[in-house]
Amino acid sequence: MAVIEKLAQLITDCGFDAFAVMPAVKVTKMGPILERAKAEDRYPRFVDDDIAKRINPSALHQNAKSVISLAVSYYTGDPGPRPPLHGTLSRSAWGVDYHTVLNERMDRLISGLKQSFGAQECAKAVDTSFLVDRALAIESGLGYPGSNCCVYVPPYGSWVFLGEVLVDVELPVTKGEAADNWAEPIECPACVQACPTNALLAPGVIRPERCLSYLTQKSGSFPLEFREKLGSRLWGCDTCQQACAQNRAARPSRHREFEPIVGPHVDLIYLLEMDNAQFKAQFGRTSIAWRGKNVLQRNACLVLGNEGRSEAVPVLTRTAENHPSPHVREAAQWALAKISQAD
Repeated sequence: MAVIEKLAQLITDCGFDAFAVMPAVKVTKMGPILERAKAEDRYPRFVDDDIAKRINPSALHQNAKSVISLAVSYYTGDPGPRPPLHGTLSRSAWGVDYHTVLNERMDRLISGLKQSFGAQECAKAVDTSFLVDRALAIESGLGYPGSNCCVYVPPYGSWVFLGEVLVDVELPVTKGEAADNWAEPIECPACVQACPTNALLAPGVIRPERCLSYLTQKSGSFPLEFREKLGSRLWGCDTCQQACAQNRAARPSRHREFEPIVGPHVDLIYLLEMDNAQFKAQFGRTSIAWRGKNVLQRNACLVLGNEGRSEAVPVLTRTAENHPSPHVREAAQWALAKISQAD
């Protein structure tokens, strides 16, 4: 069996849907994109400021010779209609925390690389390192950029979790010499037009701090100008992905781990009355848990305010008066004012 066929079988057996291999070299095409974002004050404040470091796999693993870019599909169906007094979760948060799932699978892959491919030292990354996962996925030929700033991996669309394993042996490169995935973006403007906060300024150009997916996970106070735009989104935002025709034709995921263990819609009254133990019991296995209860309860207040139903007044009143977090109390007060205006 050829090396690449043997590698492909190992990666599939470890639970990945797609992969691509590239040398562990700098992704030079990503540098100007990040520099432009800095110049236009669009560079995310929550990532490493060192651009040269972020595009260089050797900064994470100095002995790396190859980078294996990996993708796992999480498209497990549509959320369906939202019941009253419920908030909607992004698909990425329905199932088991993808960091846990991908890390476990990468550990199995690394064991296989050491046993069968001569690797001695490997490193892994699942969107928590300084490396730009999207850049490595595009440069390796795993996928190509979309107007919504996501990476599209056929036939799964942009409903994919990305990660990398850096290996200290040379593996066969999978991309043909003439291939240039950077030159194959989806240029359809549907996602740009659908973005509720105009976070997508143009195809492939985003202002992250206007993105509802980011704002629902950000601690502190939720910006006033975006509260009504939040709608019924409790955590994350799938609007730009749902607007994409290619995503609507995406192949469903085969991974049961990403089927809903919470949601797709969450009872907001119950959420606001949860204690820490109840929160951990319901959300502890998901990617929501890392932010803790207060951020989700703040969002719950805002969603109830946007819905404007009087049934939410008693729990919002108790929250406004008694919640230990000033940000949750303030969100509850805002929601009560919104409901009062609707009446």
